[in-house]
Amino acid sequence: MHTPSLSTPRWLALAPLFVTALLGCSPASESATTPATQAAANTAPVPAADPTAVVADKAAEPSGSEDAGAKLQGYIGCYNKLNENAHRTIARYASWVKDMKAGPTGNEKVVYGLYSMRSDSVKECANDFAQAAAMRPALPALDAAGQAYITTLAAMDKQVAEAYTYYDRENYKDDKFAKGKALHVPLAASFAAFEDASAAFSKALDVENDNVLNAQLARIEKTQGRKLPYYQMAVMNRAKQLADLLGEESFDSAAAGTRLEAYEKLTDEALAFVKPIQDDLPHGWSSFERTAEEFRKASKERYRRVRDNVPYTSGERMMLKPGSAWMVDGSVEKLVKAYNDLVEASNAM
Repeated sequence: MHTPSLSTPRWLALAPLFVTALLGCSPASESATTPATQAAANTAPVPAADPTAVVADKAAEPSGSEDAGAKLQGYIGCYNKLNENAHRTIARYASWVKDMKAGPTGNEKVVYGLYSMRSDSVKECANDFAQAAAMRPALPALDAAGQAYITTLAAMDKQVAEAYTYYDRENYKDDKFAKGKALHVPLAASFAAFEDASAAFSKALDVENDNVLNAQLARIEKTQGRKLPYYQMAVMNRAKQLADLLGEESFDSAAAGTRLEAYEKLTDEALAFVKPIQDDLPHGWSSFERTAEEFRKASKERYRRVRDNVPYTSGERMMLKPGSAWMVDGSVEKLVKAYNDLVEASNAM
């Protein structure tokens, strides 16, 4: 039986939501309102002469890119809402069930059970996914991956709900783990199916998100030049590319070094641009700047750890577990946390 790989949580929040905040909501995306888009809607237009301003040149918009962006919003909002919680549920269960192939023995000294799922959100997102799939343009690979993702997530939610109640009520103390053992096989199978679907959907989202983001970046640079909207979007694009590579257990150091250098160069260029316009910067820029620097540091630590083949100390190995692994320099978890903090800061602007 295929069992999930749980040694390093690899979920990364996706970061195209700030694109809508910068470019404004189209009618097709109004139903997928996020905090970032709402903040944009409540902000008065900035004069075009302002270096932080955004000029929405619809005539220059690449054909189909705006519609594709609206379609992605329907998927990404739910992905960011549900994906991490689902993986945390799996990790919680696997933290005390030492052999995921065999399941619980009944002799465990500590029984943590597992986290509950957001069942209402799963149902709501099933509707959101159906609406997104029906939107134009049709993106067959993404739409198929999305359907598999939400289907396996709903199936996992059903299995988790029963197991959560069983362990939360500590019923295993009454039946000598009989039901816990019976629940394990379908539960573990739902975990494995979801993780496969999650990986495939994440990859498909990455492809389409990159297509939309690159088109929007090209449009903004052409119509406005390299000003604040361009730098925010471009920094996030470079950060995502860097996180994708450094988040692997092993990676090509030369390729990673090239991406790290590109991220640092662009970030430094952005910092130089904003230095003389501090009074005109939007609310939240300081947080974005701070998290961009923290991501830079976490990326360099991760890069050096793998490039120089630096093993974890015994103390670090003890911390490489859910809840504390993000504190270990050079760990995947610290990189992921730094990237997700940057995503949140960008989306909040």
